[in-house]
Amino acid sequence: MKSVNIQDIAREAGVGKATVSRVINGKGYVSRETAAKVKAVMERHHYQPSALARSLSKRESDAIGLIIPEANNPFFSGLLTGVSEVLDKCGYTLIIRTSGNDRERDYRALEAMRYQRVRGLIYVPACNYESEQDFEEMSSRLGDLGGPCVILDRPINKLDCDCVLSDNFSGAYAATEALIHAGHRAIGVIAGNTQLMIGRERLEGYRKAILQNGLTLHKPYQITGTFGQKEAYAQVLALLQKPDRPTAFFIANNHSEIGFLNAVRDLRLKIPADIAFVGFDELPGQLVFELPYSCLNREVVQLGAKAAQMLIRRFDEPARPAERLVVVPRLCLRGSEKRMPKR
Repeated sequence: MKSVNIQDIAREAGVGKATVSRVINGKGYVSRETAAKVKAVMERHHYQPSALARSLSKRESDAIGLIIPEANNPFFSGLLTGVSEVLDKCGYTLIIRTSGNDRERDYRALEAMRYQRVRGLIYVPACNYESEQDFEEMSSRLGDLGGPCVILDRPINKLDCDCVLSDNFSGAYAATEALIHAGHRAIGVIAGNTQLMIGRERLEGYRKAILQNGLTLHKPYQITGTFGQKEAYAQVLALLQKPDRPTAFFIANNHSEIGFLNAVRDLRLKIPADIAFVGFDELPGQLVFELPYSCLNREVVQLGAKAAQMLIRRFDEPARPAERLVVVPRLCLRGSEKRMPKR
């Protein structure tokens, strides 16, 4: 069946395009008889006006943008769930883009949101945008959207807008101290990407807990690089084969945690008998398979929901001061942090 456009509908109904537009958008006067005639033609052709066309006509969109670094990361998929649940209930359409933690892809994602004429944006930045040039480039594209933005998870210090963040320092401190209280004295960290502020905050929380509890920081025990599984696997595998290896790890994100667990499995080590750990986020399947893994629970779905709620409030109160919500992760100790006596 040939697709039809608004001009085809107008021609068949014997009216002008402006009249069809008024019927579609429900604005402006159209007689009942004429509106019924236009709707009959639309139904006959199964015509559905695009969201973009409606937004162009109304100068207002029902679309909300969400930019996240990765779609296959359980943390970001949890954020997506929370965002979409709130927006669905409020009748908004969600448009999603990913950046792959790449600055140029982040710029393109912002451009795509401008093209889609989103009414507002929930944004997990690909990087910190700390240099003046990078910040100006990003903030210019953000300003071109013409709508409010809520920063989620990764702060941009120079940007004055609503944000929903985790207390990364306090979470890392609490996780490391839990390992210390369990009896560990040689504690490593898989800090991930310290180019990101969240990576630096988690590393600093670990270091502060070690020093304030009278322990020594060992540089070989501090693994940095990316938040990726493969890199964590390779570095943990090498470290755990050394005679002076740590007895426990604080692991700063879930992808690194998977890499760690794969290395432990391949070395045929047992948790916590041979090596202990506390992770930063829940792993999928932890509770289903009754895995006793200790972690910091950020209630990720709720983080996404709070960001969506904050954006919707901004629509209603555009002049109110920027809001900054910081959520402290909850420490869940299930056994993987324990220090087991030597046999």
